[in-house]
Amino acid sequence: PPPGAAKPPADVKPADPAKPAKPADTGKPAAPAPAAPADPKPAPMSRDARIRELESKVEKLTKAMADMKAPAPAAAAVPVAPPPPPPEPDKGLEPLRGIVVSGYVQAQLENHDDSEDQLRPGGALYNQNRFLIRRGRIKIEREWDYSSVLLEFDGNTNKGPQFQLFRAEAALQYRGSNPAPAPALVKLSMGLFDVPFGYELSESSKTRFFMERSLQSRAFFPSEPDLGFRVSGQLGWFRYALAAMNGNPLGDVTFAAQDPNNHKDFVARIGAFVSPAKSLDISGGVSVLNGKGFAKGTDATKNILVWTDKNEDRAFTSGEINGSAAFPASPSYNFDRWAVGADLQVRFDTPLGTSKVYGELQLGSNMDRALFIANPTLGGQPARELGYYLGVVQDVTRYGVVGFRTELYDPNADFLGYQSGKAIPASQAIRIQSPMVGVVIPGRARLLFQYDFVRDHLGRNVSGAPIDMKNDQWTLRLQGDL
Repeated sequence: PPPGAAKPPADVKPADPAKPAKPADTGKPAAPAPAAPADPKPAPMSRDARIRELESKVEKLTKAMADMKAPAPAAAAVPVAPPPPPPEPDKGLEPLRGIVVSGYVQAQLENHDDSEDQLRPGGALYNQNRFLIRRGRIKIEREWDYSSVLLEFDGNTNKGPQFQLFRAEAALQYRGSNPAPAPALVKLSMGLFDVPFGYELSESSKTRFFMERSLQSRAFFPSEPDLGFRVSGQLGWFRYALAAMNGNPLGDVTFAAQDPNNHKDFVARIGAFVSPAKSLDISGGVSVLNGKGFAKGTDATKNILVWTDKNEDRAFTSGEINGSAAFPASPSYNFDRWAVGADLQVRFDTPLGTSKVYGELQLGSNMDRALFIANPTLGGQPARELGYYLGVVQDVTRYGVVGFRTELYDPNADFLGYQSGKAIPASQAIRIQSPMVGVVIPGRARLLFQYDFVRDHLGRNVSGAPIDMKNDQWTLRLQGDL
């Protein structure tokens, strides 16, 4: 008993806690015991039991996830038709990848002081004051690792509307360490391509600011392309080109793009390109040409009668009918021709833009094929030709350009003429000064104006003495690039 409580009597036994106490007999019926709840709360689980239950659940979830990742049983294989074979390139089905297409149009207005509203014998026009399409060209190129192909077509109205093949070149090449678009280390070309002589022939008409090549260059080479075989390339600063060609360029007035003799013209140019400073480029080269020209013979003639209306009465009278004897055919002849040349170009940057100073000197024998056509079989001696030019082009910001070119061409560099059967000093030299000005939209269009002051001795005064012929000209050109 707790302290302070009264102790029970000795004869009283304590109640057994395991046995329920009997209710006291009061003479009244006992109250019913309360009913147990239908769903008693489960006894709280111990910590170890809870851990074991969680481990069991984790094990079941891990097994279920492994079953989900297992591959499904393979279905029965369905036969699939093999893919069609790829198209063969030689059948023209390969996509047109790597083909580069470029072009330009040069439309211009010309004015010539020597134009007349008359016709030449044969119907050619004396008038040259006109609008025309000087060049309308489109070029298609494709290059692979070891080969390339090029096609260029030209349309113009210089002598009426015409469209022609202008360049066609197939080539094999080995680049070595030269990355594109630099020239290959070795390139073998065959077809219709520019003659590798001097600088102007290789300069594109699309990028040249002056209207045409110099007069001497156009006399030697009426057009840039000729048919032949060429070996060219670049090794560091060194550049070279060797070619064997027909010797009759496209613009030749006698045998354009043909070869009347078996001999081929040998052409070579060796040059260099260096950049001693970041804003300075220097390039140049020397060129040689050796070939044979062709002088066409005449056909045989028959005996004929010729009537000359001396008194202009339109009637046959005595003494107006004469005979002309037959002549046999005259043979054709080959003759030697050669040319040498040197060129230099310097480009540098100024506050206004890029400046370019360049020039070229060429000396030849029997090389004139367009202006004073050389034919030593008639004169009895070879002709010596001399020509040079010096030009300056200056950018005025990105959108303007000015330039000046002076040139000389002498088709008879021997400086001798014949008068009254005597050899006397004479000069057939032609000098031209050409200022130029223009507006440029880079990569899109150009509007250029050039005036040519022509000084020569092709005119005659009333007494027959040589004087300067009035043949100055100017050109306004609008060029659009593709």
